Amino acid sequence: MSVHKKIAVAVAVFSALSFGVANAATLFLTSDVQQAAVGDTVNVNVRIASDQSVNAAQGTLYYPKDIFDVAAVSHTSSIFDIWLAPPTVNTTTGEIAFLGGSTNSFSGASLPVFTITFRARGTGKGDVGFKSAAVTAGDGTGANVLTSSAILSFAIGGSSGVGSSNATATQPVTVAVPKTPVPPPKQIVRIAAPATPTTTAPAAPILSVGLYPDPSGWYNAIGNFLVQWPLPADVTNVATALNQDPQFQPTVSEGLFDNKTFGAVTEGVWYLHVRFKNSVGWGSAAHYRIAIDTTPPFSFTAKSVEGPMTEISAPDLAFSTKDQPSGVAFYRILADGNAVGTTTDTSFTLPSLSFAAHNIVVQAVDYANNTTESRLSITVALPPFITIFGIKVTAGGFFGTIIAVIILGILIGWWLGRKAKSQRKNRAVIAGRDVMTAFGVIQKNIEKMLGYYNKGTLGESQSEDVKFLLQETKEQTDKMKRYVSENVEEIEQ
Repeated sequence: MSVHKKIAVAVAVFSALSFGVANAATLFLTSDVQQAAVGDTVNVNVRIASDQSVNAAQGTLYYPKDIFDVAAVSHTSSIFDIWLAPPTVNTTTGEIAFLGGSTNSFSGASLPVFTITFRARGTGKGDVGFKSAAVTAGDGTGANVLTSSAILSFAIGGSSGVGSSNATATQPVTVAVPKTPVPPPKQIVRIAAPATPTTTAPAAPILSVGLYPDPSGWYNAIGNFLVQWPLPADVTNVATALNQDPQFQPTVSEGLFDNKTFGAVTEGVWYLHVRFKNSVGWGSAAHYRIAIDTTPPFSFTAKSVEGPMTEISAPDLAFSTKDQPSGVAFYRILADGNAVGTTTDTSFTLPSLSFAAHNIVVQAVDYANNTTESRLSITVALPPFITIFGIKVTAGGFFGTIIAVIILGILIGWWLGRKAKSQRKNRAVIAGRDVMTAFGVIQKNIEKMLGYYNKGTLGESQSEDVKFLLQETKEQTDKMKRYVSENVEEIEQ
Protein backbone atom coordinates (compact mmCIF):
# COMPACT_ATOMS: atom_id res chain seq x y z
CA MET A 1 0.00 0.00 0.00
CA SER A 2 1.38 3.40 -0.97
CA VAL A 3 1.99 6.09 1.63
CA HIS A 4 -0.26 8.47 -0.32
CA LYS A 5 -3.19 6.07 -0.15
CA LYS A 6 -2.64 5.57 3.59
CA ILE A 7 -2.62 9.31 4.15
CA ALA A 8 -5.78 9.74 2.06
CA VAL A 9 -7.68 7.17 4.09
CA ALA A 10 -6.34 8.53 7.37
CA VAL A 11 -7.52 12.03 6.48
CA ALA A 12 -10.92 10.70 5.41
CA VAL A 13 -11.50 8.77 8.62
CA PHE A 14 -10.19 11.57 10.83
CA SER A 15 -12.53 13.98 9.08
CA ALA A 16 -15.41 11.64 9.83
CA LEU A 17 -14.99 12.43 13.51
CA SER A 18 -15.12 16.18 12.91
CA PHE A 19 -18.09 16.82 10.62
CA GLY A 20 -21.83 16.68 11.14
CA VAL A 21 -23.65 13.39 10.85
CA ALA A 22 -25.92 12.63 7.88
CA ASN A 23 -28.68 9.99 7.91
CA ALA A 24 -27.13 7.36 5.71
CA ALA A 25 -25.23 4.37 7.13
CA THR A 26 -25.72 1.53 9.60
CA LEU A 27 -23.10 -0.92 10.88
CA PHE A 28 -24.59 -4.35 11.49
CA LEU A 29 -23.60 -7.98 12.06
CA THR A 30 -24.80 -11.24 10.59
CA SER A 31 -24.04 -14.76 11.72
CA ASP A 32 -24.71 -18.29 10.52
CA VAL A 33 -25.79 -19.31 14.04
CA GLN A 34 -26.75 -17.62 17.29
CA GLN A 35 -26.72 -20.76 19.42
CA ALA A 36 -23.83 -23.20 19.42
CA ALA A 37 -21.99 -25.72 21.54
CA VAL A 38 -18.52 -25.63 23.02
CA GLY A 39 -16.02 -26.43 20.27
CA ASP A 40 -18.25 -25.13 17.45
CA THR A 41 -17.14 -22.33 15.14
CA VAL A 42 -19.33 -19.28 14.57
CA ASN A 43 -18.85 -16.85 11.67
CA VAL A 44 -19.78 -13.22 12.26
CA ASN A 45 -19.85 -10.80 9.33
CA VAL A 46 -19.35 -7.07 9.81
CA ARG A 47 -21.39 -5.16 7.22
CA ILE A 48 -22.50 -1.65 6.28
CA ALA A 49 -25.94 -0.66 5.03
CA SER A 50 -25.75 2.74 3.33
CA ASP A 51 -27.88 4.62 0.84
CA GLN A 52 -25.03 7.09 0.41
CA SER A 53 -21.59 6.29 -1.01
CA VAL A 54 -18.96 5.54 1.65
CA ASN A 55 -15.22 4.96 1.34
CA ALA A 56 -13.85 4.31 4.84
CA ALA A 57 -14.78 2.88 8.23
CA GLN A 58 -13.16 2.47 11.59
CA GLY A 59 -14.19 1.16 14.94
CA THR A 60 -13.67 -1.15 17.89
CA LEU A 61 -15.80 -4.29 18.18
CA TYR A 62 -16.16 -6.19 21.46
CA TYR A 63 -16.90 -9.88 22.01
CA PRO A 64 -17.45 -12.15 25.06
CA LYS A 65 -13.91 -13.40 25.65
CA ASP A 66 -15.08 -15.86 28.31
CA ILE A 67 -17.08 -17.90 25.79
CA PHE A 68 -15.32 -17.07 22.48
CA ASP A 69 -11.80 -17.34 21.12
CA VAL A 70 -11.03 -15.64 17.79
CA ALA A 71 -9.96 -18.38 15.38
CA ALA A 72 -9.50 -16.14 12.33
CA VAL A 73 -10.24 -12.71 10.90
CA SER A 74 -10.52 -12.17 7.15
CA HIS A 75 -11.03 -9.08 4.99
CA THR A 76 -10.35 -10.69 1.60
CA SER A 77 -13.95 -10.08 0.46
CA SER A 78 -14.14 -6.56 1.86
CA ILE A 79 -15.18 -3.51 -0.10
CA PHE A 80 -12.08 -1.85 1.38
CA ASP A 81 -8.69 -2.53 -0.18
CA ILE A 82 -6.60 -0.09 1.89
CA TRP A 83 -6.11 -1.02 5.53
CA LEU A 84 -4.27 1.39 7.80
CA ALA A 85 -5.15 -0.99 10.62
CA PRO A 86 -6.37 -4.44 9.57
CA PRO A 87 -8.78 -6.04 12.08
CA THR A 88 -6.55 -6.64 15.10
CA VAL A 89 -7.57 -8.82 18.05
CA ASN A 90 -6.84 -7.86 21.66
CA THR A 91 -7.44 -11.06 23.64
CA THR A 92 -6.88 -9.27 26.95
CA THR A 93 -9.76 -6.84 26.51
CA GLY A 94 -11.85 -8.94 24.13
CA GLU A 95 -11.83 -6.29 21.40
CA ILE A 96 -11.14 -6.10 17.66
CA ALA A 97 -10.03 -2.74 16.22
CA PHE A 98 -10.08 -1.90 12.51
CA LEU A 99 -9.48 1.01 10.13
CA GLY A 100 -9.97 0.51 6.40
CA GLY A 101 -10.86 2.47 3.30
CA SER A 102 -10.72 2.68 -0.46
CA THR A 103 -10.03 5.19 -3.21
CA ASN A 104 -13.42 4.20 -4.64
CA SER A 105 -16.79 4.71 -2.95
CA PHE A 106 -19.61 2.20 -2.39
CA SER A 107 -23.29 2.04 -1.44
CA GLY A 108 -25.60 -0.88 -0.77
CA ALA A 109 -27.78 -2.60 1.81
CA SER A 110 -25.19 -5.16 2.96
CA LEU A 111 -21.63 -4.11 2.10
CA PRO A 112 -19.06 -6.58 3.47
CA VAL A 113 -16.29 -5.16 5.70
CA PHE A 114 -14.66 -8.23 7.31
CA THR A 115 -15.50 -11.63 8.80
CA ILE A 116 -14.63 -13.01 12.24
CA THR A 117 -14.51 -16.75 12.93
CA PHE A 118 -15.10 -17.45 16.62
CA ARG A 119 -14.58 -20.78 18.34
CA ALA A 120 -16.80 -21.42 21.36
CA ARG A 121 -14.62 -22.12 24.42
CA GLY A 122 -17.11 -21.87 27.28
CA THR A 123 -20.81 -22.00 28.04
CA GLY A 124 -22.98 -18.99 28.67
CA LYS A 125 -24.46 -16.00 26.90
CA GLY A 126 -22.73 -12.99 25.46
CA ASP A 127 -23.01 -10.13 22.98
CA VAL A 128 -20.93 -8.98 20.05
CA GLY A 129 -21.24 -5.28 19.25
CA PHE A 130 -19.46 -2.00 18.56
CA LYS A 131 -17.74 -0.04 21.29
CA SER A 132 -17.06 2.85 18.90
CA ALA A 133 -17.32 3.30 15.14
CA ALA A 134 -17.43 5.77 12.24
CA VAL A 135 -18.27 5.43 8.56
CA THR A 136 -16.96 8.08 6.18
CA ALA A 137 -18.93 9.54 3.27
CA GLY A 138 -17.35 9.05 -0.14
CA ASP A 139 -18.31 12.48 -1.48
CA GLY A 140 -15.12 14.21 -0.38
CA THR A 141 -16.65 15.97 2.64
CA GLY A 142 -15.23 13.49 5.16
CA ALA A 143 -18.57 13.44 7.00
CA ASN A 144 -19.35 10.64 9.44
CA VAL A 145 -22.57 9.14 8.05
CA LEU A 146 -22.97 6.37 10.65
CA THR A 147 -26.36 6.60 12.36
CA SER A 148 -26.58 3.33 14.27
CA SER A 149 -25.04 -0.04 15.06
CA ALA A 150 -26.49 -3.14 16.70
CA ILE A 151 -25.69 -5.99 19.05
CA LEU A 152 -25.63 -9.70 18.18
CA SER A 153 -26.46 -12.08 21.06
CA PHE A 154 -25.14 -15.63 21.40
CA ALA A 155 -25.89 -18.60 23.64
CA ILE A 156 -23.28 -21.34 23.96
CA GLY A 157 -24.38 -24.71 25.38
CA GLY A 158 -22.40 -27.60 26.68
CA SER A 159 -23.15 -30.08 23.92
CA SER A 160 -23.30 -30.08 20.17
CA GLY A 161 -26.59 -29.80 18.27
CA VAL A 162 -28.00 -26.83 20.16
CA GLY A 163 -27.38 -24.33 17.38
CA SER A 164 -29.92 -23.20 14.83
CA SER A 165 -28.50 -22.52 11.39
CA ASN A 166 -29.18 -19.51 9.22
CA ALA A 167 -29.90 -17.19 12.14
CA THR A 168 -28.99 -13.56 11.75
CA ALA A 169 -27.98 -10.70 13.98
CA THR A 170 -28.86 -7.26 12.81
CA GLN A 171 -30.46 -6.26 9.58
CA PRO A 172 -30.59 -3.12 7.47
CA VAL A 173 -32.71 -0.35 8.93
CA THR A 174 -35.98 -1.67 7.45
CA VAL A 175 -35.62 -5.17 8.96
CA ALA A 176 -36.11 -6.16 12.60
CA VAL A 177 -33.15 -7.55 14.54
CA PRO A 178 -33.90 -11.07 15.75
CA LYS A 179 -32.67 -11.92 19.24
CA THR A 180 -33.67 -15.60 19.11
CA PRO A 181 -33.44 -18.36 16.49
CA VAL A 182 -36.12 -18.48 13.81
CA PRO A 183 -39.32 -19.78 15.43
CA PRO A 184 -41.17 -22.77 13.99
CA PRO A 185 -44.31 -22.05 11.95
CA LYS A 186 -47.57 -21.60 13.82
CA GLN A 187 -49.74 -24.68 13.27
CA ILE A 188 -53.31 -24.54 12.04
CA VAL A 189 -55.72 -27.01 13.66
CA ARG A 190 -58.89 -27.72 11.65
CA ILE A 191 -61.38 -28.68 14.30
CA ALA A 192 -64.60 -27.08 13.16
CA ALA A 193 -63.94 -27.58 9.44
CA PRO A 194 -61.78 -30.59 8.56
CA ALA A 195 -59.91 -30.76 5.28
CA THR A 196 -62.17 -31.10 2.25
CA PRO A 197 -61.88 -34.49 0.49
CA THR A 198 -60.67 -34.31 -3.13
CA THR A 199 -59.76 -36.55 -6.02
CA THR A 200 -56.81 -34.59 -7.37
CA ALA A 201 -53.40 -33.74 -5.97
CA PRO A 202 -52.99 -30.14 -4.81
CA ALA A 203 -51.60 -27.49 -7.12
CA ALA A 204 -48.29 -25.79 -6.44
CA PRO A 205 -48.61 -23.07 -3.78
CA ILE A 206 -48.63 -19.37 -4.73
CA LEU A 207 -45.87 -17.80 -2.65
CA SER A 208 -45.50 -14.25 -1.38
CA VAL A 209 -42.04 -13.35 -0.04
CA GLY A 210 -41.92 -10.00 1.74
CA LEU A 211 -38.20 -9.23 1.65
CA TYR A 212 -37.70 -10.64 -1.86
CA PRO A 213 -40.94 -9.89 -3.77
CA ASP A 214 -39.62 -10.56 -7.30
CA PRO A 215 -38.21 -14.05 -7.96
CA SER A 216 -36.51 -12.81 -11.13
CA GLY A 217 -34.64 -9.98 -9.41
CA TRP A 218 -31.50 -9.56 -7.36
CA TYR A 219 -31.42 -8.22 -3.80
CA ASN A 220 -28.73 -6.87 -1.50
CA ALA A 221 -30.67 -7.27 1.76
CA ILE A 222 -29.80 -10.05 4.18
CA GLY A 223 -32.20 -11.00 6.95
CA ASN A 224 -34.96 -13.24 8.16
CA PHE A 225 -37.86 -13.23 5.72
CA LEU A 226 -41.51 -14.19 5.95
CA VAL A 227 -43.13 -16.38 3.30
CA GLN A 228 -46.93 -16.61 3.00
CA TRP A 229 -49.32 -18.59 0.80
CA PRO A 230 -53.06 -19.16 0.51
CA LEU A 231 -54.02 -22.48 2.08
CA PRO A 232 -56.65 -24.45 0.09
CA ALA A 233 -59.36 -26.19 2.06
CA ASP A 234 -58.24 -29.68 1.00
CA VAL A 235 -54.59 -29.35 2.17
CA THR A 236 -53.59 -31.37 5.21
CA ASN A 237 -49.79 -31.04 5.27
CA VAL A 238 -47.07 -28.61 4.19
CA ALA A 239 -43.42 -29.33 3.43
CA THR A 240 -40.77 -26.63 2.89
CA ALA A 241 -37.10 -26.42 2.09
CA LEU A 242 -34.55 -23.70 1.32
CA ASN A 243 -31.46 -24.71 -0.63
CA GLN A 244 -29.64 -24.14 -3.91
CA ASP A 245 -31.31 -26.93 -5.88
CA PRO A 246 -33.81 -25.30 -8.29
CA GLN A 247 -35.97 -28.46 -8.66
CA PHE A 248 -35.90 -29.89 -5.12
CA GLN A 249 -39.08 -31.64 -3.94
CA PRO A 250 -39.48 -31.62 -0.13
CA THR A 251 -41.20 -34.73 1.24
CA VAL A 252 -41.10 -34.27 5.03
CA SER A 253 -44.30 -32.76 6.44
CA GLU A 254 -43.92 -29.92 8.95
CA GLY A 255 -47.62 -29.76 9.80
CA LEU A 256 -50.29 -27.39 8.54
CA PHE A 257 -49.54 -23.65 8.31
CA ASP A 258 -49.94 -20.78 5.86
CA ASN A 259 -46.72 -18.85 6.57
CA LYS A 260 -43.21 -19.43 7.77
CA THR A 261 -40.20 -17.30 8.69
CA PHE A 262 -36.90 -18.41 7.19
CA GLY A 263 -33.43 -17.51 8.39
CA ALA A 264 -31.10 -15.22 6.46
CA VAL A 265 -29.21 -16.67 3.53
CA THR A 266 -25.76 -15.79 2.29
CA GLU A 267 -24.80 -14.30 -1.06
CA GLY A 268 -25.76 -16.40 -4.08
CA VAL A 269 -28.86 -17.89 -5.70
CA TRP A 270 -31.21 -19.84 -3.43
CA TYR A 271 -34.48 -21.62 -4.01
CA LEU A 272 -37.43 -21.79 -1.64
CA HIS A 273 -39.59 -24.89 -2.08
CA VAL A 274 -43.11 -25.23 -0.67
CA ARG A 275 -45.31 -28.27 -1.30
CA PHE A 276 -48.88 -29.20 -0.32
CA LYS A 277 -50.36 -32.60 0.54
CA ASN A 278 -54.01 -33.60 0.59
CA SER A 279 -56.00 -36.85 0.72
CA VAL A 280 -54.64 -37.84 -2.69
CA GLY A 281 -51.01 -37.21 -1.85
CA TRP A 282 -48.27 -34.65 -2.43
CA GLY A 283 -48.68 -32.13 -5.21
CA SER A 284 -46.00 -30.30 -7.19
CA ALA A 285 -43.70 -28.00 -5.28
CA ALA A 286 -43.51 -24.26 -5.90
CA HIS A 287 -39.89 -23.21 -6.55
CA TYR A 288 -39.16 -19.58 -5.68
CA ARG A 289 -35.81 -18.07 -6.68
CA ILE A 290 -34.06 -15.78 -4.17
CA ALA A 291 -30.92 -14.13 -5.53
CA ILE A 292 -28.62 -12.29 -3.12
CA ASP A 293 -25.71 -10.04 -4.14
CA THR A 294 -24.20 -7.96 -1.33
CA THR A 295 -20.86 -7.24 -3.00
CA PRO A 296 -20.62 -4.03 -5.06
CA PRO A 297 -18.89 -4.00 -8.46
CA PHE A 298 -15.11 -4.18 -8.51
CA SER A 299 -13.17 -0.96 -8.03
CA PHE A 300 -12.39 0.88 -11.26
CA THR A 301 -10.98 4.16 -12.57
CA ALA A 302 -12.97 6.37 -14.91
CA LYS A 303 -10.93 8.52 -17.30
CA SER A 304 -11.46 11.45 -19.63
CA VAL A 305 -10.54 10.41 -23.17
CA GLU A 306 -9.34 13.92 -23.96
CA GLY A 307 -7.40 14.16 -20.69
CA PRO A 308 -8.01 16.11 -17.46
CA MET A 309 -7.87 19.41 -19.41
CA THR A 310 -9.63 19.75 -22.74
CA GLU A 311 -10.97 22.38 -25.13
CA ILE A 312 -13.94 20.12 -25.99
CA SER A 313 -17.01 21.25 -24.07
CA ALA A 314 -18.61 17.78 -24.26
CA PRO A 315 -15.72 15.42 -23.39
CA ASP A 316 -15.86 11.62 -23.59
CA LEU A 317 -15.51 9.31 -20.61
CA ALA A 318 -14.16 5.75 -20.61
CA PHE A 319 -14.75 3.24 -17.81
CA SER A 320 -15.21 -0.47 -17.25
CA THR A 321 -15.64 -2.89 -14.37
CA LYS A 322 -17.19 -6.26 -13.50
CA ASP A 323 -19.43 -7.58 -10.77
CA GLN A 324 -20.13 -10.92 -9.13
CA PRO A 325 -22.54 -12.57 -8.90
CA SER A 326 -25.32 -10.42 -10.41
CA GLY A 327 -23.30 -8.39 -12.94
CA VAL A 328 -23.18 -4.69 -13.81
CA ALA A 329 -26.64 -3.41 -14.75
CA PHE A 330 -25.67 0.10 -15.86
CA TYR A 331 -23.43 3.09 -15.22
CA ARG A 332 -24.77 6.36 -13.82
CA ILE A 333 -22.89 9.59 -14.58
CA LEU A 334 -23.01 12.75 -12.48
CA ALA A 335 -21.47 16.15 -13.25
CA ASP A 336 -21.01 18.58 -10.36
CA GLY A 337 -23.48 16.58 -8.27
CA ASN A 338 -26.21 16.40 -10.92
CA ALA A 339 -27.17 13.19 -12.75
CA VAL A 340 -26.56 13.70 -16.48
CA GLY A 341 -27.30 10.22 -17.83
CA THR A 342 -26.99 6.45 -17.65
CA THR A 343 -25.52 3.92 -20.02
CA THR A 344 -24.92 0.19 -20.36
CA ASP A 345 -21.83 0.89 -22.48
CA THR A 346 -18.33 1.51 -21.16
CA SER A 347 -18.17 5.03 -22.57
CA PHE A 348 -20.24 8.18 -22.30
CA THR A 349 -20.21 11.65 -23.84
CA LEU A 350 -20.90 14.33 -21.27
CA PRO A 351 -23.33 17.13 -22.10
CA SER A 352 -21.85 20.51 -22.93
CA LEU A 353 -19.97 21.87 -19.92
CA SER A 354 -19.02 25.44 -19.10
CA PHE A 355 -15.43 26.65 -19.38
CA ALA A 356 -14.37 25.71 -15.85
CA ALA A 357 -13.28 22.78 -13.66
CA HIS A 358 -15.93 20.09 -13.13
CA ASN A 359 -16.25 17.16 -10.69
CA ILE A 360 -17.39 14.01 -12.49
CA VAL A 361 -18.65 10.82 -10.80
CA VAL A 362 -19.18 7.51 -12.60
CA GLN A 363 -21.23 4.97 -10.63
CA ALA A 364 -21.28 1.29 -11.57
CA VAL A 365 -24.59 -0.20 -10.38
CA ASP A 366 -25.15 -3.95 -10.28
CA TYR A 367 -28.50 -5.74 -10.57
CA ALA A 368 -28.86 -5.80 -6.78
CA ASN A 369 -28.40 -2.01 -6.62
CA ASN A 370 -24.96 -2.15 -5.04
CA THR A 371 -22.84 0.74 -6.26
CA THR A 372 -19.15 1.45 -6.78
CA GLU A 373 -18.14 4.91 -7.93
CA SER A 374 -15.05 6.54 -9.42
CA ARG A 375 -14.38 10.29 -9.27
CA LEU A 376 -12.37 12.51 -11.59
CA SER A 377 -11.92 16.19 -12.39
CA ILE A 378 -12.17 17.66 -15.90
CA THR A 379 -11.30 21.24 -16.78
CA VAL A 380 -12.85 22.62 -19.96
CA ALA A 381 -10.58 25.36 -21.35
CA LEU A 382 -11.41 28.08 -23.88
CA PRO A 383 -10.70 26.97 -27.48
CA PRO A 384 -7.84 28.73 -29.37
CA PHE A 385 -8.67 32.00 -31.19
CA ILE A 386 -5.83 31.53 -33.64
CA THR A 387 -2.96 29.11 -34.25
CA ILE A 388 0.43 30.67 -34.98
CA PHE A 389 3.25 28.36 -36.03
CA GLY A 390 1.48 25.45 -34.38
CA ILE A 391 0.97 27.38 -31.13
CA LYS A 392 -2.67 27.66 -30.04
CA VAL A 393 -3.61 31.11 -28.82
CA THR A 394 -6.94 31.81 -27.14
CA ALA A 395 -8.94 34.97 -27.78
CA GLY A 396 -7.97 36.30 -24.38
CA GLY A 397 -4.35 35.47 -24.97
CA PHE A 398 -4.39 36.97 -28.46
CA PHE A 399 -5.95 40.29 -27.51
CA GLY A 400 -3.98 40.39 -24.31
CA THR A 401 -0.82 39.99 -26.35
CA ILE A 402 -1.90 42.76 -28.75
CA ILE A 403 -2.58 45.11 -25.86
CA ALA A 404 0.72 44.20 -24.27
CA VAL A 405 2.55 44.88 -27.56
CA ILE A 406 0.84 48.27 -27.91
CA ILE A 407 1.74 49.24 -24.37
CA LEU A 408 5.28 48.01 -24.89
CA GLY A 409 5.49 50.00 -28.15
CA ILE A 410 4.34 53.15 -26.39
CA LEU A 411 6.91 52.67 -23.66
CA ILE A 412 9.68 51.99 -26.17
CA GLY A 413 8.65 55.05 -28.25
CA TRP A 414 8.62 57.21 -25.14
CA TRP A 415 12.04 55.94 -24.16
CA LEU A 416 13.46 56.44 -27.66
CA GLY A 417 11.95 59.94 -27.79
CA ARG A 418 13.58 60.89 -24.54
CA LYS A 419 16.82 59.37 -25.71
CA ALA A 420 16.65 61.25 -29.05
CA LYS A 421 15.82 64.49 -27.27
CA SER A 422 18.74 63.98 -24.98
CA GLN A 423 20.99 63.33 -27.96
CA ARG A 424 19.65 66.42 -29.81
CA LYS A 425 20.27 68.49 -26.73
CA ASN A 426 23.85 67.27 -26.56
CA ARG A 427 24.37 67.97 -30.25
CA ALA A 428 22.83 71.43 -29.88
CA VAL A 429 25.16 72.24 -27.03
CA ILE A 430 28.16 71.17 -29.08
CA ALA A 431 26.93 72.98 -32.22
CA GLY A 432 26.20 76.12 -30.29
CA ARG A 433 29.62 76.03 -28.77
CA ASP A 434 31.31 75.54 -32.14
CA VAL A 435 29.26 78.26 -33.85
CA MET A 436 29.92 80.67 -31.09
CA THR A 437 33.62 79.92 -31.34
CA ALA A 438 33.63 80.40 -35.13
CA PHE A 439 31.74 83.62 -34.98
CA GLY A 440 33.98 84.77 -32.22
CA VAL A 441 37.03 84.25 -34.47
CA ILE A 442 35.37 86.04 -37.40
CA GLN A 443 34.33 88.88 -35.25
CA LYS A 444 37.83 89.14 -33.83
CA ASN A 445 39.39 89.23 -37.29
CA ILE A 446 36.94 91.82 -38.54
CA GLU A 447 37.56 93.97 -35.54
CA LYS A 448 41.28 93.65 -36.18
CA MET A 449 40.85 94.73 -39.81
CA LEU A 450 38.78 97.64 -38.71
CA GLY A 451 41.55 98.51 -36.33
CA TYR A 452 43.98 98.55 -39.22
CA TYR A 453 41.70 100.86 -41.10
CA ASN A 454 41.37 103.14 -38.16
CA LYS A 455 45.15 103.41 -38.02
CA GLY A 456 45.12 104.78 -41.60
CA THR A 457 47.34 102.20 -43.21
CA LEU A 458 45.11 101.93 -46.33
CA GLY A 459 44.47 104.35 -49.16
CA GLU A 460 41.47 106.57 -48.95
CA SER A 461 39.45 104.96 -51.73
CA GLN A 462 40.31 101.41 -50.67
CA SER A 463 39.72 102.28 -47.12
CA GLU A 464 36.19 103.37 -47.86
CA ASP A 465 35.44 100.14 -49.69
CA VAL A 466 37.01 98.00 -47.01
CA LYS A 467 35.22 99.91 -44.37
CA PHE A 468 31.92 99.36 -46.08
CA LEU A 469 32.52 95.67 -46.62
CA LEU A 470 33.76 95.09 -43.18
CA GLN A 471 30.91 97.00 -41.67
CA GLU A 472 28.44 94.97 -43.73
CA THR A 473 30.20 91.71 -42.81
CA LYS A 474 30.05 92.57 -39.17
CA GLU A 475 26.34 93.32 -39.42
CA GLN A 476 25.71 90.08 -41.26
CA THR A 477 27.84 88.19 -38.76
CA ASP A 478 25.91 89.62 -35.88
CA LYS A 479 22.69 88.76 -37.62
CA MET A 480 23.87 85.18 -38.30
CA LYS A 481 24.99 84.83 -34.72
CA ARG A 482 21.57 85.79 -33.45
CA TYR A 483 19.88 83.48 -35.98
CA VAL A 484 21.99 80.45 -35.12
CA SER A 485 21.67 81.11 -31.42
CA GLU A 486 17.88 81.29 -31.67
CA ASN A 487 17.69 78.03 -33.64
CA VAL A 488 19.94 76.26 -31.21
CA GLU A 489 17.59 77.27 -28.40
CA GLU A 490 14.67 75.91 -30.40
CA ILE A 491 16.48 72.58 -30.85
CA GLU A 492 17.07 72.42 -27.11
CA GLN A 493 13.36 72.77 -26.48
